[in-house]
Amino acid sequence: MQNATYARPGLGQYRQTSVETADRGQLVIMIYDHCIKWCGIAKEALDTGLIARKAEACHKVQAGLTELMSSLDVQKGGDVAKNLWRLYDFYSHHIHEGNTKNIGKNFSEVQDMMSQLRESWQKALGEVRQDRSVAGNLSTGAARSYVSMVG
Repeated sequence: MQNATYARPGLGQYRQTSVETADRGQLVIMIYDHCIKWCGIAKEALDTGLIARKAEACHKVQAGLTELMSSLDVQKGGDVAKNLWRLYDFYSHHIHEGNTKNIGKNFSEVQDMMSQLRESWQKALGEVRQDRSVAGNLSTGAARSYVSMVG
């Protein structure tokens, strides 16, 4: 199987630039998108009997969840960050169980839950950006700090 970066020249550089220029909120959304995509691939791979592909997809979801968990600041983020950590931990265990026991609904459930959470993040980031633009150049305000505290 060909690596997507090699199959489409320039795509790898585009992705790298997108990540390097994204703010923390955009990075969280990108990680959600990554996990949601790979949950779907895991389910599809299981359904079509591509067990190695399923395992690879699960590994990619787990890597995204690990990144989300490690970005949380439970000291500054308080209960919100702690609850997100618990949720990500649940997702991780659910994906692991789906992978080891070949339970496709686990992938779909995590994909659905992460899609809903992604929508909430997208809405919150939009509100933060709107508040920031209204407040002018106060980029050190509470809204920006909140995003950096929880992920």
